Amino acid sequence: MSTPAAPLTLRYPFLPYLLLLLPVALHTWMILTYAENVPWYDDVEMFVAFIQEYFKANTLGEKVYWLLKPSNEHRILLAKSVALFTYYVTGHMNFRLMIIIANVCMYGTLVILYRVFRSMQLPIWAFVPVPFFLLQPQFFLTSTWALTGLQHQGGTFLSFLVMYSLAKNGRPRFVGAALLQVLASLSMSNTLFGWLSGAVILWRQGHYKRLAAWAVLCAVAVFIYRYGYTYSQGTTSQKLLLSQPWLVIVSVFSFAGGAFDVLPFAPFLLRGIGPTIAGIILFALIGWFVWQMRWPFQKKIMALVPQLPNTIRDNFFIGIYILILTNAAVVGMFRIRYGYNVILISNYMLYPALLLCVVYLNGLQTLNLRLRPRWMRIGLTLALLLWAKSYFWHLPEVANRSEFLRAWGYNQQYTGIGLGGERGGILEAPIHKAMTGAVAGGYYKYPDNPIANYATSLDTIATRITKNGDTYHLEAPGPPTPLRQAYAVLQSDTETYLIPSKTPFYRPAFWLRRPVLGVLADVDNFFLRPGTYRVGWAIDAGGDPMLSFSTKTVVITAKY
Repeated sequence: MSTPAAPLTLRYPFLPYLLLLLPVALHTWMILTYAENVPWYDDVEMFVAFIQEYFKANTLGEKVYWLLKPSNEHRILLAKSVALFTYYVTGHMNFRLMIIIANVCMYGTLVILYRVFRSMQLPIWAFVPVPFFLLQPQFFLTSTWALTGLQHQGGTFLSFLVMYSLAKNGRPRFVGAALLQVLASLSMSNTLFGWLSGAVILWRQGHYKRLAAWAVLCAVAVFIYRYGYTYSQGTTSQKLLLSQPWLVIVSVFSFAGGAFDVLPFAPFLLRGIGPTIAGIILFALIGWFVWQMRWPFQKKIMALVPQLPNTIRDNFFIGIYILILTNAAVVGMFRIRYGYNVILISNYMLYPALLLCVVYLNGLQTLNLRLRPRWMRIGLTLALLLWAKSYFWHLPEVANRSEFLRAWGYNQQYTGIGLGGERGGILEAPIHKAMTGAVAGGYYKYPDNPIANYATSLDTIATRITKNGDTYHLEAPGPPTPLRQAYAVLQSDTETYLIPSKTPFYRPAFWLRRPVLGVLADVDNFFLRPGTYRVGWAIDAGGDPMLSFSTKTVVITAKY
């Protein structure tokens, strides 16, 4: 009789560690490759304008005011502190470093999840799905954007650390958790739900004096958060809830199941099927897991030692569930009025990923020995499929965003329009003032010209131009080799604009590295100064990057 083959764990003991390393390494590569030192839109007000006002302040009170000054529904103390840190470390405010720090916070969240897992004393194989669930580019508008990264990734790290500290119990941990919760509350609005999560944990532990102190701190933090706060968005959302409650409920489920957004470019009715069904299943699982937990109103809980590992993990899980699901309810109520697609916008998709991680770990604890291996296989299969799906759909978008920021950063530097404002719009003047002031004051330095090393060709390049409303569609023949980078170049007597082409990031061209038939770019009238522009192309197709002009021109008018 032949001897049965040894399990994979015995034959290849290093395999689970290699699998754990894969999503970490790939995510790190993505951030280091595509994070740009260019502010975008809200970054300008929140960081570029802020740092100038901060250093103009003469007193400590004035500096604290600028650190805590609200914007829309948020205070961003952590983000502004990190911005100052990059300035002191590098000599300029560095958005690339801010993005890296935000992602380090997410790695910190992963470490907390790992510590929760290790307390279960399960084989390392059981943890493999977690980094695949978490470290993927579906939420690239968080992981590659300084402001949203420090808000969401930084805020969730603080919140997870608070819940973990409270669940572990002990007076020093409580004090640390309380201080961190105050910091979190002043760094991201949805971390305010951590006060509710923490209160439930303290109630479950029977620490009523700490609960009272927690309530007092909560009142102080909310007062500080609301002081000087003028932003309101509730009336329209409340009307929508009363008139179409089903839409809000569906939005909450869709948000919770957002990791299953497998058709991100489909019409919303088709796109929403997967996330909504997944959200319903996740809510059902969470409800069952919570039902299995022991609660203070059950008499038998009094006989338990409150520091049992299962009880500690239960407290952590319930705290995170309250935090994320309350956030889902708020997003469903207050964001659906902007359209269903906003519920699944990339900025928010960190939370469904974290919810999957926590539900998976909770299942490892709750399910019996017979069901646990099946749960692990389901978790690993889903994690790998969702991770691969996310990279397939979204890595080209990450690369495209990098080129977009470099081009529009150049445009802002040399023409005064680029980083969020339209010509003649309300944002043009304040963005231009903030950016020129930051450069003049030494607070910020633009990256190098993205086409500085392009040679200029004397040959003309054929270009076809069509106009649709206020948009010019430009097209040139594709090079015979795979396209790496392409910009349309519009040059007048006084201005030069770079318009990034999306052609290199169409999925067949991006993933298969095959040549394209044509290079396309769209030019919107309201992003350029009036004038007559000759049209050229800056193309990098693997050889010497070349800048070539056509014989065609476009005319940008003063009105649009």
